[in-house]
This record gives sequence, C-alpha cells and structure tokens, in this order.
Amino acid sequence: MFSPTYFFRLPIPSGKVDVRYDSNAQVVYIQNLYLNHNYRLFWGAMSESLYAFYRPSFLKIKFKGKGYYIYKNKRNTITPQFGYAHRLYLYSYFSSVKFLSKTSIFIFGFLKSDISKVGFGIKAMRPINIFTGRGVRFSRQIIYKKVGKVSSYR
Repeated sequence: MFSPTYFFRLPIPSGKVDVRYDSNAQVVYIQNLYLNHNYRLFWGAMSESLYAFYRPSFLKIKFKGKGYYIYKNKRNTITPQFGYAHRLYLYSYFSSVKFLSKTSIFIFGFLKSDISKVGFGIKAMRPINIFTGRGVRFSRQIIYKKVGKVSSYR
C-alpha cells in the first residue's frame, strides 16, 4: 500500500492467502486459508495492530488553582505555568492536545500508552494538594480533602 504521505510494508506469508482491493470502498481484504496455529497468531497480531488505527483513545484533564495556565505551541509542546519560577516543558510527539476551556484540556491519539504518559506527566508537575484540593486531576477523579488541624477542634 502506498500513498504520497505514508506507506505500509506488510509481511504476508506466502501460500494460500487471498488479497483483494476494492477501489470503490478503498478497502484491502486479506483472507488466510491456512488453519495453522502460527498463522492464526500472526493474523491475530496483524489485525489487532491495524485495528489500533481505527480506535483512538482520549483523556480529559482538569486543573484547579489561582494563576494556573497551560500553553501549547504548534509542535504539541505543552508548557504549564503552575506557579513555578521556571518553565517546565512536556513533549507529546504522538498525541494531540486540544483546550476545552481555561482549566481543562483534552488529549487524544491512537495509543493509550502515549496518552497516559502525557497525562501522568502533566499530573506529576502539579500534584493535588490534600488540604485545598488544588492541582491537576483527571476528569471524573474523586478528590477527598483532608481535615485540617483548626477545623478538627471546633
């Protein structure tokens, strides 16, 4: 398969393999006629890797606090400003970042491992404070605040 922007080189075992291309639907049909265990394992791994292109993953991150901002340039370099004197950079090569509002971002891509790596990287830059509840959290994550010393004696 070849395109001006990308190409795939697929190793196909020789033998009884039926390969057809439908030009109307632009779909490649690959059918294996062997029932050997090694070929089943190969075709299972091949179909799983091709299916990953049609199954994008996403992650929603919210942050809470005064003066917390996140910036992004066109190369998906994320620069949060969480009250530090210096800038912290997080490079996300294989995932895209979109801002939903001032305090929430949406990370999406094809591999869940790349998305979770970026998400946990942002979360590690400003962990949640257990007394105030400020910091970076994932969407739908429940945060329990710890009772302070003053309020526990009243």
